[in-house]
Amino acid sequence: MADQQPPDTPQPAPTDQPAAAAAAATGQPVGQAPSDASVADAVADPRAGEFEIGDTVIAKIAHMACREVDGVHALGGATSRALSSLRVADSRTQGVAVDVRGDGVDVDITLVVTYGRSIPEVAQACRERVRDSIETTTGLTVKTVNVVVGDIFFPEDPAAGETGQA
Repeated sequence: MADQQPPDTPQPAPTDQPAAAAAAATGQPVGQAPSDASVADAVADPRAGEFEIGDTVIAKIAHMACREVDGVHALGGATSRALSSLRVADSRTQGVAVDVRGDGVDVDITLVVTYGRSIPEVAQACRERVRDSIETTTGLTVKTVNVVVGDIFFPEDPAAGETGQA
């Protein structure tokens, strides 16, 4: 019975770690149970921590948004596309550069447009899709979306391939 403490020694109260953390976050004494509202405030408090969205994440969102626009054949200039085939790089950021400053983002995009499509319409559709996708997904404000059409894609003429003529 060496493990028993004398009856006059006060026993420490068991601690409830989540309650102690919530009490500390809300400024209430540890012994007092926090109200449901104060726990919710502690969880939703933006001062409790921070997060950062990396440039690569934003570039991937912009890249995928442009790929969904009809008339966009590829992203990036001819040189960057050739170099990316030689190196192990993430092709989902090719042709996109982002600059994050505070809560704002500037995006530069280089496109290859399919021949026969209106270049201004494709560029505007890409600009709108990128802005909507980034703002919806990240909550950041897109300040500018600059679009450069660096190349045009000419689809193969299927009739020439069938007759053997080049």
